[in-house]
Amino acid sequence: MPGQSRNTPDTRKSPTEVSADAQCLFVLVIAPAGTCRTKLTAGLDQAGLRHTCIERPDDLPAAPSQPFDAIMIGTTGKPDGFETAERVRCVFEHTSIILFSSRPTLCEATTAMRVGACDFVSASTPADELRARIESAAERTRMLRARHRRVGHLQNLCKQLNTARQEVTRHVGSLCDDLVNAYQDLSDQIGAMSVSAEFNAIIRQELDIEELLRVVLEYMLAKLGAMNAGVFLPSTSGDFSLGAYINYDCDKDSAEALLDHLADVVAPRFEHETEIILIDTDADLERYFDGDAHWLTDRSVVVFSCVHEGECLAVVTLFRDKRKPFTPDMMQTLRTIADHFGEQLARVIRTHHRHLPHDQWGLLGDPHDDLFDIDDDDIDLAA
Repeated sequence: MPGQSRNTPDTRKSPTEVSADAQCLFVLVIAPAGTCRTKLTAGLDQAGLRHTCIERPDDLPAAPSQPFDAIMIGTTGKPDGFETAERVRCVFEHTSIILFSSRPTLCEATTAMRVGACDFVSASTPADELRARIESAAERTRMLRARHRRVGHLQNLCKQLNTARQEVTRHVGSLCDDLVNAYQDLSDQIGAMSVSAEFNAIIRQELDIEELLRVVLEYMLAKLGAMNAGVFLPSTSGDFSLGAYINYDCDKDSAEALLDHLADVVAPRFEHETEIILIDTDADLERYFDGDAHWLTDRSVVVFSCVHEGECLAVVTLFRDKRKPFTPDMMQTLRTIADHFGEQLARVIRTHHRHLPHDQWGLLGDPHDDLFDIDDDDIDLAA
């Protein structure tokens, strides 16, 4: 052949030669038996394409042994090929569809595109052209299936991401709750430190017992609001006496009688308590006071002792109408007051008795103690 070396082999293929890729293709033909289908299958055989034929979509096996690379549907028969194509496309949505007829027309080609076919060929198409067009349809099928796999993979990733997002959201919510709690704890601590510094600065300068009791009661009034209060001081005999009081909603005579009774009843029962005791139900009143509970009926009551180095230096009782109960924040404030009040009472005792041996110091409530030489009307605050 001119222009070709004698030693160079001729690599051109004849129409009857088929590539290995073409031999692997598997085509489904849906058309009624007849001349049109016979011509098409003859072309497929000549092109070396494997195929199987059925007359109607209903004849298709439920689970084909191999996926189809392309589906060829004849336009003749009942129902017509266009209706069949629409039905098949719903089942094989990722497989290319080619319509064929004896003599394709432009109108049929337009309808074929509308129903989702990728090509429209004549049953008499030459084998090599038929093979090329089916290979093109098969490539489109591979692309559709690859895209479907990618979409499925992306959907799985989205589900995993959504699960991870929900987990992260849950953890973030938990962290937010922890931060809120931590902030609240920090705020409470800062508030407690502020109260502690403020109260300590106020009472440290008071070395007179009368002024100390007055300042403490006035501070509690400012922080807790209107209430009745009594400060009971112990004596070496084991009794307690009323050191100072606030009368909010009782007449003077009944208030003095009530507080004197509380000195005999409440103070001895709570002098060894280390916690702030809140009593705001009738059941708690009965539990703590037994037969004396009627003195404080319908009251919210708080009792705490001021202890320094294991020794009770005062017992404080606060009470008011239970419709205005003492809140948790108030209880924290009272804890701070109790600690510093006890320390300052001890400082007052040391200051006024530093010239005496420790065993002769006595306590604030001793009748002969010059620290407690207080007239009945010296400390009587009204809210």
